[in-house]
Amino acid sequence: MKAVYINEQGDVDKLLYGDLPDPAPGPGEVLVRVRAAALNHLDIYARSGSARVRVGPFPHILGSDMAGEVSALGPGVQGLHVGERVVVDYVVKCGMCDSCLAGQDEFCRRPLDMGIHLPGGYAQYVKAPLANVHTIADSLSFEEAAAIPLVFHTAWHCLVTQVRLRPGETVLVNAAGGGVGSAAIQVARAMSARVLVTAGSDAKIARAKELGAEDGVNYAATPAFSQRIRELTQGDGVDVVFDSVGGSLWDESFNSLKVGGRLVNCGVVGGHRANLHLGLLFTRCITIVGSGGPVTLGSVGRSRREFVEFMRLVNRGILRAVVGRVFPLEQARDAHCLMESRDFFGKIVLRVP
Repeated sequence: MKAVYINEQGDVDKLLYGDLPDPAPGPGEVLVRVRAAALNHLDIYARSGSARVRVGPFPHILGSDMAGEVSALGPGVQGLHVGERVVVDYVVKCGMCDSCLAGQDEFCRRPLDMGIHLPGGYAQYVKAPLANVHTIADSLSFEEAAAIPLVFHTAWHCLVTQVRLRPGETVLVNAAGGGVGSAAIQVARAMSARVLVTAGSDAKIARAKELGAEDGVNYAATPAFSQRIRELTQGDGVDVVFDSVGGSLWDESFNSLKVGGRLVNCGVVGGHRANLHLGLLFTRCITIVGSGGPVTLGSVGRSRREFVEFMRLVNRGILRAVVGRVFPLEQARDAHCLMESRDFFGKIVLRVP
């Protein structure tokens, strides 16, 4: 099969395009003919080895987001048919630890991530457990479907599960131009919340408004954006900050919260460390929550139940992927360079031949 893979971690020149053996599905597994694979910052970490991300044995196939058609079924698989259009959940749970057996797979002790610990979607074929394969509506293109899993699971987990967003509340979505930011806008609007955003350009603010944001601030032009956010909320601040950036926006995000506000973080592309004013934390009754995500042993915090929940809205057309740019698989290096430049809106997708 054709695939993009690495033999060692490093710069974009480590991405190789060539032939690798076709995988074969084992018991309980589904073989998927991949038609599209979407990029995430996790792919950059996996390729480069940054953020202490270490990948599975080499040659290693990257890619956590993928969509395609069922090509073959392993022994014992029922409920799917060859040819069905599907999307793949990249987090493979062990199914045997105490948490999994208790129905709390989000706290699985031995999760493995496709594209990190297992072969991913930058290839014509990938195998996955039946529980990780979900059918998609005919109205979804493969490019749209591939752009859904990681960012919408993250946004849903953060806003619905972690901070229990309520109708009528106001959410500030940081970095609205990215895939997870554009997903968070839609999830918040689906929950009947008011959405404000920050982004690095006026053009990205305008695109965010098209998705349902009411207003926004360009943090490149206005680094001290919390003052403007308070103006937009009659001096109160927001109920929730959805932050995928981390350190560089921490102070302004914290200062944008109202009394009793909640901040949920799901990314650290802007830095791993921040100063926390403990006096303001307890006097203003602020709640700070982590989302869970890829770690050395696999992703934690996201459940299979959540995946089913948001996919219902995806298949009904209520939540839609924002595809910013599509590259052929063999141009994965160019796609990674664009991801690293951050000069895009929505998701970058590879079309698999």
